[in-house]
Amino acid sequence: MALRSWQFNEGDIDFIEQNYPDLYRALEPTLSADRRSAAMKSEEQWDRIEHLFVYELSGSFMPNGEITENGLRIESILDFA
Repeated sequence: MALRSWQFNEGDIDFIEQNYPDLYRALEPTLSADRRSAAMKSEEQWDRIEHLFVYELSGSFMPNGEITENGLRIESILDFA
């Protein structure tokens, strides 16, 4: 079974690269030349990248429970991907 590629809007990968280096390092080898999609080669790779997104998102909450601006952006990227 072929896995669906993850899709990104223009600028999403730049944002990830600047703000979430661990996530970027995991995505980098899978990225297309235009940095608009990431081809997943295995379910394990898919799970690892999804886990990294969720991990970064979970660290984006302030003590009062509100999500940060970066957190909103990474959530939006994950929802679109």
